[in-house]
Amino acid sequence: MPDLKLPRAVTVAFSVIVTLIGALVLLLALMTFPPIGTPVTNMALGVAGPDGASVSRAHTRFSSLNTVVFQGLEADRAEISSGSVRLNFLGFLPRVAWISRAEARDGFIAVERGQDRDEGITIPQVRRLIDEVALTDIDVRYTRRGETNVISISEASGSLRAGSVQLKAAGGRSELEFAGSAEASTLNALAGQLRLRGENFADFAWVAGFAAPNTPPYDAVADIRIERNLWTIDFQPDTRIGDSDLAGPLTIRTGQDTPMIEADLRSANLDFDDLGILFGIPIGVGADETANEEQAEARAALDASGRLIPDATIDFTRLDAVDGTIRFAADEVSDAIFDIRGLKLEFEIEGRVVRAPVLELSFAEGQLAAYVTLDGSQSPAMTTAEGELTGVPFNNLAADPYVRGTAYGEFKLEGRGDGFRDTAATLDGRVSLWSQNAQLLALVAEASALDIPNTLALLDENEGEQTYAPTSCAVASLALQEGVGRADPVLFDTEKRLVVVTGDVNLGNETIDLSVQSDSKDPSFATLAVDVKVGGTFRSPELSALGPETVLQIGAAAVLGSITGGLAALPFIELGEASDAPCADIVARAEQTRE
Repeated sequence: MPDLKLPRAVTVAFSVIVTLIGALVLLLALMTFPPIGTPVTNMALGVAGPDGASVSRAHTRFSSLNTVVFQGLEADRAEISSGSVRLNFLGFLPRVAWISRAEARDGFIAVERGQDRDEGITIPQVRRLIDEVALTDIDVRYTRRGETNVISISEASGSLRAGSVQLKAAGGRSELEFAGSAEASTLNALAGQLRLRGENFADFAWVAGFAAPNTPPYDAVADIRIERNLWTIDFQPDTRIGDSDLAGPLTIRTGQDTPMIEADLRSANLDFDDLGILFGIPIGVGADETANEEQAEARAALDASGRLIPDATIDFTRLDAVDGTIRFAADEVSDAIFDIRGLKLEFEIEGRVVRAPVLELSFAEGQLAAYVTLDGSQSPAMTTAEGELTGVPFNNLAADPYVRGTAYGEFKLEGRGDGFRDTAATLDGRVSLWSQNAQLLALVAEASALDIPNTLALLDENEGEQTYAPTSCAVASLALQEGVGRADPVLFDTEKRLVVVTGDVNLGNETIDLSVQSDSKDPSFATLAVDVKVGGTFRSPELSALGPETVLQIGAAAVLGSITGGLAALPFIELGEASDAPCADIVARAEQTRE
């Protein structure tokens, strides 16, 4: 059999390959000694690693020469205490990574928003270099607008080639768990299930790079999909925000200077207390409520202030961090300040301007619909609001048992301020409420007139059997100027009495200065000639009746009584000269509040 001789070029190439492999194996063997492994690793990092990358110590494992163990890795924006990389010498082949597994423990990676997106290592480049990763106790330091936040990764593992990812992390007073997979072919999309829980979602949103309002403690479960410039989060019904459930999609589009957010969320049962904190109103912090530290502190400060209007200021820097549209609807509402049964909200955010074209509160009957604009591009901010109350029973407005019937109303207001109190103290406009089928509790009408016999008789009535006086009209209209609301008018016109309220309320210092006069349309006996005064503050109103007129009336009765006992009653006889109110004109004026 003739000898087969390989061409000389093939023989030489084979010899070179064998020599290189032998030299590589020898080098890896020598690298088991740190004095050799450390400079060789630093040399390799200088050629193929991140800018300024170096290690303080490195060596290969004797039992696995393709695994490099390192300590003290430092780079331009990263520090790693220890780790290892397992090399794959077939990395030159297609779809094979040079590093089959990389591990890192105890360190940080710094990220700063606003850097050129074309700089640095991209995900496809990383995929060509590394397959599996395993991270333990690595902090991601995220800097935005000069403020640095930290997301601490306690555990992260997965295959960049296969696209599987598992992650446990914490940041913004929140804990995060994620398990999912990416499109193995391109890694252009990552999808899986997210579990996120914490004290206040606004904290996590700020760390993540967008804005959100303050919330109570939350526990969110969502299906999430992350693409290059699009995050899609679909909250599942078992998500809890405070004591309320939440479900629905939320999308965040990045790639521009300001992220765009769009949400269409729904709650099957909303605890109204949980909604209050979104607007800076510190309610719902009792023993049975789910609340965070900020809510408790805000409520304590409000209670200590003796004020009713919260001293909450809007952080307009959060509005700079996001644009978009948020829609929210609640099928049922509990623990509302009035008997609210459902609500719909829609917010449009553009720069520092927030518009609420839809703000609807539904009652058992009727609804309140409003349109609100907050323009934070001005300093101080300008707020405008107008709306309409349609067919709402007075008992849904906490007026029972004093007034019954159906209420209608309108309001149109504007004010300047960066917080609730500042804005309230500058409000201009009008608020009107009216009814043409209202019934006034007879005890209120007689007591406001200090009609002693009728009042005493009505006091004996049992609950549920009270006497009501039908009205031709009931109107409560406040004209506001620089935060002071003047009664213009406030009246109840019954068959026997015309009850008129005069005076004003001051929203700036939350004081009340009102007089209630009840004039009889028929002569009546034992009536004190005095208006009932309502004063004090919103939190501590005061009621008084004795004034100079009453003292004069009692003095006159004493003088006449000294002459003859029968004449002593004359000062207490009301002649009954009150006339009917011009109801048609008054109601027509109230209905023009928004014009």
